[in-house]
Amino acid sequence: MAGVQERQYEEFFGGFYFDEDALSKDISLDGLDKELEEHKNYDVLISILTNGEKQRDMATMVEGNLGHIEQDLIQDYIKDNDSLVLLHDQIHDCDIVLSQIGSLLSGFQVHIRSLSSELRSLHEKSLDLGVRLKNRKLAETKLAAFVEEIVAPPGLVNAIIDGEVNDDYIKSLNMLSKKLRFAQVDPLLNASKALKDIKQELERLRKKALSKVSAYVIGIFSSMRKPGTNIQILQQNLLQKYRHLVLFLKEHGIEKYNDVCAAYVDKMNKVLSEDFRVYLEALESLKLDIGVSTDVIGYDANVVDLIPRGREQLRNHRFMFSLGERSNILKEIDQPGLVPCISEANSLKYPYEVIFRSLQKLLMDTASSEYIFIKAFFRDESMFYRVFEGPVAVIDENMKLTLANSHDAICLMLMICITKKHQLVMSNRRLPCLDTYLDKALIYLWPRFKTVFDMYIQSLYQCDAKMLWVDGTHPHHIVRCYMEFTASLIQLNAECGDGQLDMSLKRLRLAVDDLLVRFAEKFATQKLKHLFLLNNCDMAISILKVRKLVKKQKNCEDILKRSWKVTWCHLWMNCSWSILVI
Repeated sequence: MAGVQERQYEEFFGGFYFDEDALSKDISLDGLDKELEEHKNYDVLISILTNGEKQRDMATMVEGNLGHIEQDLIQDYIKDNDSLVLLHDQIHDCDIVLSQIGSLLSGFQVHIRSLSSELRSLHEKSLDLGVRLKNRKLAETKLAAFVEEIVAPPGLVNAIIDGEVNDDYIKSLNMLSKKLRFAQVDPLLNASKALKDIKQELERLRKKALSKVSAYVIGIFSSMRKPGTNIQILQQNLLQKYRHLVLFLKEHGIEKYNDVCAAYVDKMNKVLSEDFRVYLEALESLKLDIGVSTDVIGYDANVVDLIPRGREQLRNHRFMFSLGERSNILKEIDQPGLVPCISEANSLKYPYEVIFRSLQKLLMDTASSEYIFIKAFFRDESMFYRVFEGPVAVIDENMKLTLANSHDAICLMLMICITKKHQLVMSNRRLPCLDTYLDKALIYLWPRFKTVFDMYIQSLYQCDAKMLWVDGTHPHHIVRCYMEFTASLIQLNAECGDGQLDMSLKRLRLAVDDLLVRFAEKFATQKLKHLFLLNNCDMAISILKVRKLVKKQKNCEDILKRSWKVTWCHLWMNCSWSILVI
């Protein structure tokens, strides 16, 4: 019976039933003494060893109790055998279900791996398609821009061929210019078949546009030669609006552009040359002849009629050698005043410096307007100088002829001052267009001025003192002319001189000294000689006072004071006409 129970126990507990005798056989007491020695101080061990037999009885009792409890538990396990079997079967069924679920999940895992590979493949394809789409869109954009740039729509073709030249035509022309420019930018574009197909049509439109634009612009230029045409208004109101036409010619048809430029230069050159020629002829009728070859300082005032008559003052020595109101021309040099009124009813005469100033003012205004227009319209400053070759040649020819017959040194000096002030005006306008002309004008004027000045000096040396001498101690008219002339040049030299006059004035003073020596020799007594010199010095001081040349005036007065205390000889040696050194 015990054997049967043991087998049942083994079956129920799967071999987990322990055999006490078998366990006792395996227990070894080796090393017990050593362990007891190590734990001899433990209270539990001491208590067990002290009580001895009593503890053994307790252990036997506990062991018996454990046996009974064990038997009770075994019986309980036996009673629950069916439940445990059922539990075992259920666990087994669960293992089968779990195994099936595991297999199913493994299948799912394989399927998911397959799906992951497919998704990865789809993602790569999507990226590839995205790149292709982007490239196609970029190619489409460039191709659309390329097609738009090279294709000439029917509206553009009709406008270029049949349209009138107006604002809309300019817009069409700008569109055509853009297409032509596009075809010339990149050499690779010229190799495209599409461009080769359309290039012939673009070339046909270009030639048609060049022909129509050049003919239209030249037609406007031709209208400038009509009498009464205001060229500046035509330039500002009409031509400036169509400057894009000329820019189109310059960019896409240089030959037509050169033809248009040549036409403009030819017509404007002729128009302006004729205008200046007519204006000069009109000005010549208003010119007042002040100086002739005989109107020099040493010329006898009694030989010709030099008495002023009203406003004319023909060949008046005092008017010729004195600046007077003639200096007003230098005031407000860039203002419209002081311009002669050219009309048949105008019988007034003007000194040549007024004519010269009016001519230069007209040239400056015309040149400024023309220079600004050419720079904006043609964008080629060199054209200005070709346009003004004719007008400048007309003015130069007139100036050379006038200067050759001019003997008025004050007028020449005024013309030099006017030219220098006009140089400043053009500099303030920031326009270099007349720099060459104004420099050349000064090159003409200075040599002529020095030539006339030398004529004055030579007239003093070569004049007949006996014929010019007047029996009397009053100031001589030549001295008055000299003082007026010298004071005038000093005033002009202070305004716009450059130091070229100093040596010339010194030479003139020496010539007057020489003439006064010859005049003094004509007097019979030293007293008259002395009085003659003092009167001339007093007149010199009076002129200096009027001209407000304080430094020169004080110099003369000091010499006069000293001259009363010296002999005539000492006066003549030390206080001669050198008091008027400028």
